[in-house]
Amino acid sequence: MRRAVPTSIAMAVGILVLADFFLDQPLLNAVGRTLVDWVIILSAFALILGLLNILHFHARRIQRREGGWPYSLALWAIAAVILVAGLGDPRGPQQPLVQALFERVQAPLQSSVFALLAFYMAFAAYRAFRVRNLDTLLMVATGLAVLVGQMPLARDVWAPLPAIKEWILEVPATAGARGIVIGVALGTLVTGMRVLFGVDRPYSE
Repeated sequence: MRRAVPTSIAMAVGILVLADFFLDQPLLNAVGRTLVDWVIILSAFALILGLLNILHFHARRIQRREGGWPYSLALWAIAAVILVAGLGDPRGPQQPLVQALFERVQAPLQSSVFALLAFYMAFAAYRAFRVRNLDTLLMVATGLAVLVGQMPLARDVWAPLPAIKEWILEVPATAGARGIVIGVALGTLVTGMRVLFGVDRPYSE
């Protein structure tokens, strides 16, 4: 019974929303819109619960003086400032203090992370571009053609190189990307159908 009830509710809601997507019927449309609105409200409460859980976790770290507790204290301080400034002003996220913290704290941190990721990607490319067989040789040649073809002096290096680079990006790379997207879409469809028909029941675990 504990599993049958949530499974039945999930299946009924999923079928109704799916039917609303394909059928144009006034009552069904109203029910589908209402269910989607409920999902948005539940998602908002889930975000609030997630925030409270993070604050509770870091509060325990501060209380017990665990390793890295000053970082937890900084998280608490910034969260408190953002919440007070954002909730106490009708402008919300557009409040000047919230905007200043985002532009001077969040944006530089994101830039730093992406800068570090560039070095990791360069190192991963160096390891992947070791020529061991014909496949890796083709990958190295393709990678070098694209990298050099992106340079402003590519035409001076070899006149056809920019055209080769464009062909690689527009034909093989696009075909591979579309294949991945189609595979992800099919996987998502299969997973959704398994949940919809009760084969997988993550909501009843």
